[in-house]
Amino acid sequence: MNISKQAIANGALLPDHLAAGVELHTEGDHFLILRCGDEIIAHYMFDGALVGEILKDANEWYERRQHNMAASEKSILHALENSMFMFPEIPGHWDLPTFPGLQAHATPEVSHPFGNMVGVSTLTQENADVVIAQVQEFFAKRSHVVGWWLNPSSTPFDLVSKLETAGFTKVIEQAGLVLTDMQRDMRCNPLVTVRKATRADRDTLIRLYTTAYPIPEKLSAIYCDLLWRIESGNHYLAFMDGVKEPVSVSSMFAPANSTIAVMQGAATLSEYRGHGIYTAMMSKRLADAHAMGKDTAVLQGDRKTSAPICVKLGFKEVCSIDFYVWGNA
Repeated sequence: MNISKQAIANGALLPDHLAAGVELHTEGDHFLILRCGDEIIAHYMFDGALVGEILKDANEWYERRQHNMAASEKSILHALENSMFMFPEIPGHWDLPTFPGLQAHATPEVSHPFGNMVGVSTLTQENADVVIAQVQEFFAKRSHVVGWWLNPSSTPFDLVSKLETAGFTKVIEQAGLVLTDMQRDMRCNPLVTVRKATRADRDTLIRLYTTAYPIPEKLSAIYCDLLWRIESGNHYLAFMDGVKEPVSVSSMFAPANSTIAVMQGAATLSEYRGHGIYTAMMSKRLADAHAMGKDTAVLQGDRKTSAPICVKLGFKEVCSIDFYVWGNA
């Protein structure tokens, strides 16, 4: 039996079918959300979730809580697939345009695929080509490039072929990675120190994001301010002994009502790479996440750079997420 909006309205799942305190709600136009109070247990697509699957997830959640276990596989995958689209709108700087069956954000002042991005596709065979053309038309009018976040649940099944036919090119292959041992011992270089950044560090953060990633300075400034608007959103700075200014930057945030912490990418100035700074950054963020009550860390790691390091640090790959770009990137 599949679940529909009408079925929920008619009480297809009565409260006594679920674990105590667990409820099923609609979320926007595309998802169902299973939750207990403020904690999100799992997400489902309308007309794509089985009653048995929902009941199973609810019971598994109850068992995990009874035994103090980590976040569910569904919650982990949801965070990995959706984290790039969890940032709030800053009108005129970070907009949230709407396209059928897609999540999206756009930076009107900057042409860059990380600022202008769509993804988490729930498109169909019938509307995919039309919506792809709508996305291209929207960003072409701004003379901007656009990135397409291709996650495991993206539909339709031949979306890659449709994107390539429309002129999109794969530019990054990423591994979706997870760590549930938040107190894992990591051997850090004693010459590296890491601290949480404050508002007083804003200019330094912008300089490092711009230089170390690199990304345009305007986008660095937008991201710097954007992250501080999210629950538990923080930037971090790393220092090397004998070097006056910080040499690396990273960030972390927690999705709303979740026990998961999202590790955003770390970037180190080229002349200071190879000194264990990434490991120190990860260790500090994991410690802070654990102190906030988070039991799981996730990140999307570039297979050519950060992913191999994270695997050595104990992260496990659970999915692939590729990034496609259209326009003069």
